[in-house]
Amino acid sequence: MIHNLPNNNLDKIATFDNAVFYSLDSSGKRVPVSLTQKVELINDNILQFTSAHLPLLEQNWNVFAAELFFHKKGLPFNITVHGTAWLVDKDELTVQFKVLFVEYGGQIDEKPFSLHESFSELLSNTGMFFKRMLASGF
Repeated sequence: MIHNLPNNNLDKIATFDNAVFYSLDSSGKRVPVSLTQKVELINDNILQFTSAHLPLLEQNWNVFAAELFFHKKGLPFNITVHGTAWLVDKDELTVQFKVLFVEYGGQIDEKPFSLHESFSELLSNTGMFFKRMLASGF
């Protein structure tokens, strides 16, 4: 299930250590570029990070369509950020990314598993079952 988030939910990106950086070629195909670390939120809809490689595109470019895919083992959700990217520093391969829209998969506000709560719920439901059995006379 995919949901659209408003741009102000980019603060969830801080829970991820890294992201996969994709560029989109002229046919709209996603081309993986690099694994990025330390993605910083510059303002409401601008991200900045350092890439290990530059995307190879068919034409000379300075602004291109791109995606960032955030996923972390153990978290019940992932975030895909769609937008446009451009190179800020050629020597350090620093990229800025303007966010057009954000989507996520999974359950972003899922409650963590609690053995105590699960056991309490089981006992409560079992107790209600036996009370109904006794009240109905089996």
